[in-house]
Amino acid sequence: MLRTAPRLLIGLAALALLGGCSDSVDPTLGTAQAFSLYGYLDPSADRQALRVAPIVGTIVADTARTLAATVTSEELGTGRTVAWRDSFVSYRDGSTGHVFVADYTPTPGATVEVRVAETTGEGRITTATVEVPPLAQSAIGEPTVVAGMTTYTVTVRAPRVIGGTLRLFVTGLPSSPADTSALVVPIEPGELELTDRGGEWTVRVPFLEATRDFLEAEDLFGVGLTLVEAEFAPFVTSTGWAIPPGGLDDDAIVEPGTFSNVVGGFGFVGSGFEAPVRWVPSPGTQSRAGFAVEGDPAGLVVVNEVGMGFVELYNSSIEPVSLGGYAVSAGAPEAGVRLPPTVLDGRAFLVVEGPFSVTASTTITLTNLSGQEVHRLYIDRDIDAEPRGPAWGSYPDGLSYPIRGAVPSDDGHDLFRGPLLLTPGAPNRPYTVPAVINEISTSGEGFVEVLRQSSLLASVSLGTTPRNLGLAEATQVEGDFFVADETEHFALEQTGGTLYLLASYGPRPDPGQTRPRRVVDARSYGPQTPGRSVGYVPDGLDDPRYPDPGWQVDLFPTRGRPNAASGRLATRSE
Repeated sequence: MLRTAPRLLIGLAALALLGGCSDSVDPTLGTAQAFSLYGYLDPSADRQALRVAPIVGTIVADTARTLAATVTSEELGTGRTVAWRDSFVSYRDGSTGHVFVADYTPTPGATVEVRVAETTGEGRITTATVEVPPLAQSAIGEPTVVAGMTTYTVTVRAPRVIGGTLRLFVTGLPSSPADTSALVVPIEPGELELTDRGGEWTVRVPFLEATRDFLEAEDLFGVGLTLVEAEFAPFVTSTGWAIPPGGLDDDAIVEPGTFSNVVGGFGFVGSGFEAPVRWVPSPGTQSRAGFAVEGDPAGLVVVNEVGMGFVELYNSSIEPVSLGGYAVSAGAPEAGVRLPPTVLDGRAFLVVEGPFSVTASTTITLTNLSGQEVHRLYIDRDIDAEPRGPAWGSYPDGLSYPIRGAVPSDDGHDLFRGPLLLTPGAPNRPYTVPAVINEISTSGEGFVEVLRQSSLLASVSLGTTPRNLGLAEATQVEGDFFVADETEHFALEQTGGTLYLLASYGPRPDPGQTRPRRVVDARSYGPQTPGRSVGYVPDGLDDPRYPDPGWQVDLFPTRGRPNAASGRLATRSE
């Protein structure tokens, strides 16, 4: 989990006023207050940061390169102690100060005492006791549309949520038209509707209104941007991070007891993390927000699987779509099957029976009422050169990433498409699984362990998003396993994520030919406790009759060795 806390001071209203300590703030003089502390502990990050300012008559930015203080933290109950190191930094406004950092991931659910001690003078001590919230994953719900404005509901089980960040992953940005770029849409906490129902927090995100206003303000509305994904990340905190009903002001932050958990000083030290969730809005919502779309309301419905006598459609968006009058065919639309009035729910399957079969060099097409192509599934012409399943389609569902062949005349193939087991109306499963993701460890120096399942396996690599599989992280052999280390470009988030295993496999090819290279395993994983991992027990158990029977959480990390359950054995959490 090579990720650091994204901000020294969270950019939410709760701590927005604490970011500039260059201005003097008059404390209560004549007391034993030693330091002012600002920051938060992030249980999803490998590095923590805490701003420490000395109190000398007034709270000012210290200009000395070294602060005469030591900073330590201890997890109460476990005794886990960490020493922090000083760094002298310059802020955007030109002021300077001291930020103490530690290569440390707080244990979710722990109580941490942060201790700052003077190394000169009276040896005064300032402390703060912080409750670390448990890690959690967010979920996206169905949207609501009022007066043409689309709002999405995001839920997360947490002690408290105090805001969140909306991000847009786009292509076509004028400054980098060929790359995927992340744009942050500013939404003030007061513009988010937050509801707590017994620890399940709901955030209503005004997606269309906020996105449209942002794109218009940045002169990006209607300029041809394409939306790849949207993300909303609620900021989860402990119950102690409670903003006073009247809000905060410059005078309030120095009043003991108003918004402070610091003893022997001033300020606030909290704990929190982002719990992001991603989704793809419908083409209609995208268009109204200002993005370029092809225009068909069913543009996110894909031909997902074809077998003898059927074609399976899959709605990859979270919004329902009407397919009445659309046609599915293996040739001209009139020779296929025209759908009756049908509404396909978000992330749902539709099985269309008809004259279909898995035949090499065949294209299955979904066309709209005007006869225009919405989506197509091409069955490779070299299907007989590899183990052939009874069906052909995408794995995981709805994904596609075509790559070119070795020579210009070779169109190549799709990394996500190939032979499948027969699963009409259910999630697809690959017919050939030459290797599986066997263990995932995200804390500290994270790694992913892969287990060979077939002697025909030639090579494996791993990626975290479909669009980065072309640069997937290669694995190295360790014992009976392949292992991929976490890197700057292969981040394993502590709050959870998805991994894709790309494999080259098959008999040794003839000269001039190559082995098939496809995604053969995919794994979504949830939040992990530091020092624990998730994986198969026993290793590699993957019987298609029983989906993931041996996938377990709370394992001891066993890099390059057989997996071992910890004392508290639990079944799978995903």
